[in-house]
Amino acid sequence: MQKFTASFLGRDCPGVVASVSRILEESGCNIEEVTQTILSGEFAAIFVVAAPETDAENLRAKLSAGLEASKVDLSVLVRPAIKGQWGTDLHCEPFVVTADGPDKPGLIAAMSRVFARHGVNIESLKAILGEGGTNRALFVFEVMVPNSVDMGRLRRELDCEGQKRDLRVSAQHRDIFEAVHRVSSF
Repeated sequence: MQKFTASFLGRDCPGVVASVSRILEESGCNIEEVTQTILSGEFAAIFVVAAPETDAENLRAKLSAGLEASKVDLSVLVRPAIKGQWGTDLHCEPFVVTADGPDKPGLIAAMSRVFARHGVNIESLKAILGEGGTNRALFVFEVMVPNSVDMGRLRRELDCEGQKRDLRVSAQHRDIFEAVHRVSSF
């Protein structure tokens, strides 16, 4: 078995995950990891699968044909899975960085440039417009910060970028963020 990353993008509809997973199963694939979301009516998913001996193009063709036969409108990209993950040789800590304020073009680009300069990997990004009022935005970055990074300097640079754009920026270790935002049951 070899591993592939299969990405799907297209119009969302009920049953789309069922169709994709059925076609993967019929192709002899075992789903090992998956992430999926809906954004403005668009379905986006990435599956890491173990597949019987084949190549990426043959698997893509099977998936595309199966989706077309199921009348599911998705684009498919298949490529060999990357061995190992970013940062496996680094010691990193997970942080959650939030930025909120007036919505303007370039906010994500500015914040992500700071992360890139420090070798910080963005693992997840959520942008929510209208949070806190009209023309407001909330950005939630889940990042992996190498232990070699000076957190004080990183925070100052994030704050500086935020101030230039009227954003309020917060960076917390993920464990602290989750503890503070945990909802308790009564």
